[in-house]
Amino acid sequence: MRNHARLMVAASCSSALLFVAGCVTPGKPAAGSSNPDEEVWAIRCLTLHAADRFDRANAYADALKRVPGLRPELVQVVTDEDGTAVFYGRYQREYGPDGATERFKPDQLTDLKTIRELSVRTGTGDAWPFYLAEMDVLPTYRSPHPEWNLAQAEGYWSLHVAVFYNTAQFRSRRSAAEEYCAMLREKGEEAYFHHGTVNSSVYVGLYPEGAVTEVRREDPLAGRMTTTLKVADPRMSAAQERFPTSLQNGHTIYEVTRNRDGQVTQRSPAPSFPVVVPKANRAQNAGAKQPEPRPSGAGAFRQ
Repeated sequence: MRNHARLMVAASCSSALLFVAGCVTPGKPAAGSSNPDEEVWAIRCLTLHAADRFDRANAYADALKRVPGLRPELVQVVTDEDGTAVFYGRYQREYGPDGATERFKPDQLTDLKTIRELSVRTGTGDAWPFYLAEMDVLPTYRSPHPEWNLAQAEGYWSLHVAVFYNTAQFRSRRSAAEEYCAMLREKGEEAYFHHGTVNSSVYVGLYPEGAVTEVRREDPLAGRMTTTLKVADPRMSAAQERFPTSLQNGHTIYEVTRNRDGQVTQRSPAPSFPVVVPKANRAQNAGAKQPEPRPSGAGAFRQ
């Protein structure tokens, strides 16, 4: 049996990515200045999508402000690309050398438990509208180039060529991704960015659904079917030739295969890969959403 490990090899200081994520700390603010890209975390209690989402989100927020043990000034309603959400709290995530940890300051676990266990009376009985509450970045960051956001792009596939994430020394993953996107566009590439909860990714090109096909094979050793993606579009194939690897914070990551004795048998850079763009992905998942809870009465929560 073979074991897999990953090694990080830094890009050279002459790399074109130097100003983004090379040998100096990218995006680090000058002494005494604030970082506009610094993330503030909160508990995303629930996200609503129906036509009356604003009224219902405000009703939930008002009820949440009356819960003993929670601070009403930390409750807010925010609308972003995912819908209209109710958030609670302000937390700073801790980061290690390799990225985000599961620790926050202050500790979020008590607040998260309290919110998830809140129930509300509905027309058919009790419901727990916040049982899927989770930590998320408050959508306060404002991009200077929202037109490059992959979340708004029309298409089905795009090619993932880079990812940025915060570490203990680097807290500007969104700015770095957008700077790299700008650099690619100056070179004539159709580049896009997308900011997730933890990672900010950069993509090249927009392609139709038929640009990528699924290849299914039976793995005789594992005894199960495996599915791989095969690029069928000539434009995406050409983009893969220009961007054969997917960078991490401006560095090339090597995938290393070892045998049972720990000896390296193969070492190759992590490749670029196709992904479904957010709009197409949301359209695919539109029918799988859970019914949204609808409180009745005064909307007071029960603990």
